[in-house]
Amino acid sequence: MGEDEFTALFEQMSGRIFSFAARRLSAQAADDTVGQTFETVWAKRDECPDDPDARIGWVFTIGRFKILQEAERQRRKHHDNRFVDDYSARPAPQPDIAEAVTETALGRWIYQQLSAVERELFDVAFMLDVTREQASAMLAISVGTFNTRVSRLRSRITTLQNAAETAELNLGGNTA
Repeated sequence: MGEDEFTALFEQMSGRIFSFAARRLSAQAADDTVGQTFETVWAKRDECPDDPDARIGWVFTIGRFKILQEAERQRRKHHDNRFVDDYSARPAPQPDIAEAVTETALGRWIYQQLSAVERELFDVAFMLDVTREQASAMLAISVGTFNTRVSRLRSRITTLQNAAETAELNLGGNTA
């Protein structure tokens, strides 16, 4: 099949293939399927039958397989999207300790127990709405050092919170 024969076949069949595909797919997917069908026809033009009626059947067969492939692709895509929520971020099992520190009397007590350096880190890390890069620049330390210090501060706050709960602190400053 030469280029002229292919062009004539395309002009003769593209509308019919589109109508056939549009009954099963969206208009855009049907249009894509027509393109894929004739791309395959061109790639396999050496296998094209010489009989004009056989050519029509051959092109429809290729089109049918392309429609099935597109329908399967859409089904897989729909199936994959059903589980998107399974991979979304889940809330932490325990609330962020920083929120507890700022909102409770126990939190105020814990904050008072922190050293001046720890308080400064706490304020920059949890009270200001800045990125890690900005916070580390404010403290004149590297981002890695900032992350390490924040991690240690969280551990220290958790330790203080557990100690206070264990001792059942009277938040006036005395232990019970």
